[in-house]
Amino acid sequence: MQKSIVTAIVLFFSILVMMPLHAHAYETGYVDTSGTLNVRDSANADAPVIGALSNRQTIEYLEVSEGWGQITYNGRAGYVSLDFITASGVSEVDEEETVTEANTEPVPEPAPEASLQGVQRVVLDPGHGGRDPGAIVGDVMEKELALDIAERAANYLSSAGYDVSLTRTGDTYVGLEDRAAFANRQSADVFISIHANASFEVQANGIETFYMHGSSQSKELARTLQQMAVSEVPMRDRGIRGSAFRVLTNTQMPAALVEFGFMTNSGDASLQQTDLMRDQSARSILRAVDAL
Repeated sequence: MQKSIVTAIVLFFSILVMMPLHAHAYETGYVDTSGTLNVRDSANADAPVIGALSNRQTIEYLEVSEGWGQITYNGRAGYVSLDFITASGVSEVDEEETVTEANTEPVPEPAPEASLQGVQRVVLDPGHGGRDPGAIVGDVMEKELALDIAERAANYLSSAGYDVSLTRTGDTYVGLEDRAAFANRQSADVFISIHANASFEVQANGIETFYMHGSSQSKELARTLQQMAVSEVPMRDRGIRGSAFRVLTNTQMPAALVEFGFMTNSGDASLQQTDLMRDQSARSILRAVDAL
């Protein structure tokens, strides 16, 4: 009997020794994506999706393999790509800029430190791609919508005499840091990232544009892109706001990210699936660059 007890105790402590020391070393992070971040049932990009996290959502995760973190999702283990997790969050209260609403008094904004003039080199960044589809609603994927708008915009800009490059030209995965690094190598004058939004609130709709917080030139770029987008595309004007998105903070030139409507809103989605809306979105980017 005593021998059995001793054996059990030895086995228990052997298991403890074999357990990884980082088993409870959870870290706090923030979702950093323009739409939603898929939660999968294993640490694999091809694993089934069991849910999604919203942008700027706070999570606790355990890094379990290269590029993947384990979280608790609806009472079970879930896995997310750490490519879309950042260590610093963004305060919506501090960062939110003016949003067009009925009976809302516009907030005066300080003049930009410098104007954007003489823009010639433009880098367009179609969001997501490859193993990262972005938001998926029905059979429509954000990565396809973003690339379509970017390619149309590139044609418009090239025809107008601008030097245009795209961070991806097909259905390929490009990391967030690689997108910014590409723009830096191109010595671009402006960086424009193209996305479509998504929300658990299906009523959320409209166009909004993010800029690198603290950069007056990026803010001017975002304001111009937003103004031209809502003048071309019949969607709600959600205004502009500062952001800590890595594709914006790692660029060495004025940078902005445009969300052309919500894929999760029936009204916006019906427009997004038309050639007209995609062409209007692309044309608005040309108009914005022309207006700088």
